[in-house]
Order: sequence, then C-alpha cells, then structure tokens
Amino acid sequence: MSTRKSILMMHNTGSDDLNVVGDKIKGDSYYGYTDGIHTVQVTYQNFTGGFGIQGTLSLDPTDDDWFWIRLADASGNCNQSPYIEYPTDSLNPTGSKAGTMNRSQGDTGTDAFTFIGNFTYLRAILTRDYIQPPPMPTIDNKYYLGQIDRVLLSI
Repeated sequence: MSTRKSILMMHNTGSDDLNVVGDKIKGDSYYGYTDGIHTVQVTYQNFTGGFGIQGTLSLDPTDDDWFWIRLADASGNCNQSPYIEYPTDSLNPTGSKAGTMNRSQGDTGTDAFTFIGNFTYLRAILTRDYIQPPPMPTIDNKYYLGQIDRVLLSI
C-alpha cells in the first residue's frame, strides 16, 4: 500500500486577483487509490471571496466539462452555494484589523474539507463574481480583498 500524497493546488493568489482558476490536478484514481477520499486544506489571509473545488471525468477537459463539488465542514454541513463564501460571518470577519475604520474586511484562517468521489482531474477556484456591488479598486488600482495563501490536496 502506498502512502497518501499532498499536492499544492493553488498558492499566493494575491489580494488583487478577482478570479483565479488553479491548474488541473490528477484525481486519486490516477495515483492508484480507488477509495475516492480527498481532503482539501485552504489557508487564507484577510480573504473576501469564494473558494471551491471543481472536478471532471474527462481525460482532456474543456471549460464545459468541469462541475462544482459541494464541500462540507467538519460538522458535515454542506454549503448551499457551490463555493464557500468568506468572510463566513460578514459582521465578524476574523482577519487583521487593517480595513475601513480599523475593521477587518475578510477572514484569516485554515479550513479543511473532505469529499469522496472518483475524478479524473480536480482544480481549486477563487471567485469574486458573486460580490454585489462588485469590488471597486482603490486610488492605487488595488482591491485589497485578501488572498488564498495555499490550497493543499491530500489523496
């Protein structure tokens, strides 16, 4: 029996990136594990935005071949949207107090999600398309929406 592998899916997205699609990563069946168990760990800093995982069964996927994988938290609660929205409590973000009026604008922390399924490829997604009104850049043309530091996939 082989040892499980950890693979970097995404890192240092930057606070100015509105949408980031990570590289496709081979799913667990490519590595000889057929149990379909995947764990994703996401570490973020002052992050405002959506984080999610997409999978595909295609060997040569196009944009239309990808589908969202619902992520459940440690209690087994599944998010209603296809991605987790940060800050998770918009009235009490957990990031550093550098925002407007010395309030944090996003969350800082690490979350882990486990899901089961056999996928050809997986990829991490950062999206801010859902934010209304849309983020506006500051005078220096920056967004300051925090970042995803890293996403690790364990298979």
